[in-house]
Amino acid sequence: MNKAVRLDRFYDYISESDDSKEIYIPQVWNSFIGCLYEETNKKNVIRVNEAQYFKTVIEKIRELKDEMDTDIKHSRIYCAMPRYTMAWDTKGDGSISNGTLVRMLALLPILKKMQVNVLYLLPITEYSTRNQKGDMGSPFAIKDFYKLDPNLHDEIIDGMNDFSLDDEFHILVEAAHLIGIRIVIDFIPRVTARDSNLILEHPDWFYWIDKDYEKDFKTPEIPGLDFFEECTVDNIEKVYLAESTKKHLTHFRKAPNLLNTAKWEEVVERIHETGENALALIEKEFGITTPPAHSDWINDVQPIWTDITFWKLYMDNNPWASKYLSKDQPDYVMFDTIKTNKFPAKEPNQQLWDLFEDVLKYYATEFKLDGFRFDIGHTLPPALLQRLFATVREYVKNPIFISEDLFNRNHESARKTGYNIMLGSSWNEVSHISKETYENFILELKDMNIMAYACAETHDTPRIVTRKGGKKLSRSLAIVNNFLPNGAHFMLAGYEINESQPMNCGLADNTNGAPIKKAFFNEMIMDWDSDDAKKMIDYLINVNTIRKDLEDSIDAKDFEMMDIDNSAIGFKYGDDAMVFFNTDMDNPVNIHLPEDSLDNYKVAVSSSDSFPQNNESSEITLDGASALLLCKR
Repeated sequence: MNKAVRLDRFYDYISESDDSKEIYIPQVWNSFIGCLYEETNKKNVIRVNEAQYFKTVIEKIRELKDEMDTDIKHSRIYCAMPRYTMAWDTKGDGSISNGTLVRMLALLPILKKMQVNVLYLLPITEYSTRNQKGDMGSPFAIKDFYKLDPNLHDEIIDGMNDFSLDDEFHILVEAAHLIGIRIVIDFIPRVTARDSNLILEHPDWFYWIDKDYEKDFKTPEIPGLDFFEECTVDNIEKVYLAESTKKHLTHFRKAPNLLNTAKWEEVVERIHETGENALALIEKEFGITTPPAHSDWINDVQPIWTDITFWKLYMDNNPWASKYLSKDQPDYVMFDTIKTNKFPAKEPNQQLWDLFEDVLKYYATEFKLDGFRFDIGHTLPPALLQRLFATVREYVKNPIFISEDLFNRNHESARKTGYNIMLGSSWNEVSHISKETYENFILELKDMNIMAYACAETHDTPRIVTRKGGKKLSRSLAIVNNFLPNGAHFMLAGYEINESQPMNCGLADNTNGAPIKKAFFNEMIMDWDSDDAKKMIDYLINVNTIRKDLEDSIDAKDFEMMDIDNSAIGFKYGDDAMVFFNTDMDNPVNIHLPEDSLDNYKVAVSSSDSFPQNNESSEITLDGASALLLCKR
């Protein structure tokens, strides 16, 4: 059977369509596709026939057909949130049309040109709008694992018989696979919507607090411990002896079915009859609610996550905390209970663990996905993770498993657990670049036994163009990140057009808490019509293609850091490539190339337009925040 059967059905449908509907799209969406279009009075925006446009998109995708590269060391990752990444004023009247799974097809030729071979999608499942943040709510507040987000439906398929939202996702996966791009999605096993659909069936899978405590809910401040300190066996005593912790624990309650069994049965029956929101009725009848989620780091400044709550992964308390608890203490959430990787209890919630396994099996088999990123997965019990990894491996060849662990120093534990890519520390290093710390970061990468994101930004950080160095730094990191040892080049949707609006600012925030809109929670569009868009995309195509061409000759075992006595850093891979990067964001520096460099190397790409590509001097000047790649002649 044709593996692209749904894509072919969609193509046949739009080919036969006599619909004359026209839509407005950014010019750059059509740059690598070539559909006929009309100019508009909006700069860098064109008007196309919708059916003809998607017909041309699919034809271009077929032209780009390519084999799948499953070597994890070759990973070039693009992270997208479909409802935001492909949102646009398609009607041309100033309104926003949210991005859809079908509209993501238009992005695939651009990604292929940029040598992307892994498309990682932020949550695409149905999410809750109760306790929502912003005007749309967070896709991480998962309501139902098995249902896709209805916001991702595209009206263009409304006339197709027996074609569902699931089929729309199939179209995207089939198209991506056709051109050698693997699809990875977010799996959210640690938190869920506070009014998850599973509350009614499994109230004991959730933690509960007094409803009155909800408005004042916050994590206890722990005296004697530092800001953003990890909870460990060594400091857990301070956590539980703190008066703030003792007070916090008094607000937790038993599950509603245990508080009053008869009333619970009445509530369940009523909800089945009326379809009322389960959490709303529980709050009304029992005076309790699910607690909002929070960081697992002690004395962290991240705000409370009011729209999500933690799953109860164990049905008992961990032994490190038990000795500090009263015998009648209801189940509760604290820094240690979140980190079940380090503080496992004795009685796993086996039914919940079974559910997680079934969910991964469903997506791996139904949609033929290529891997998963495990949100807050580094806090899960290794035994659970290994079981989940084993399940996926039964159905997926060379699957991708991405850990959200924030620090490279944890690479060995991530590898032993079964991950093959981790988030790591790039997000932190680029927020305050200095020569010493960045060199140490690179040397740390060299010795790792797992791939880590080589990124300028993530969906949880501010955009790189808003940091010191701005667009110059963004261009430079495209070179540097492509050549970091054991680095998986990671691009967040918008990086390719110098987008400045963040998706979220939970990490390395530089906004001072300003009430700016964030795409995680609000209806927004990216700056696809900017004058920078095509220029940056072309630059990334050039840099990424050079890196791909050097794929087989660049290996961490051949990596060598160079000794430079100013603010620049330099590193090389044998005789194949040299990279230089000026960590001073403002001032230029001079670099003396190694002897015989002019005979053996040529300038492959520079982040600075002013750099002479045919430089014949052994001394080169790097502008502030600029980078340079030299390759063997």
